[in-house]
Amino acid sequence: MDQVKGAAAILQWRVRFLGEGVLPETAYDEALMAAQRLEQSGSVSAGEWMDMVRQANAALLRKE
Repeated sequence: MDQVKGAAAILQWRVRFLGEGVLPETAYDEALMAAQRLEQSGSVSAGEWMDMVRQANAALLRKE
């Protein structure tokens, strides 16, 4: 996932972690670390990374 850039990287991240709309606590840290790796590698911008963090937070708060 770290080699894909921009919108494609974000889409892959969303499919992997937010595919069902609910993010279990067990996957939350992994989702944040993956988003951070994408930002650090330059695959996504700081603003895109922040949006990904917000999406992960919202998905974590949703009930199954």
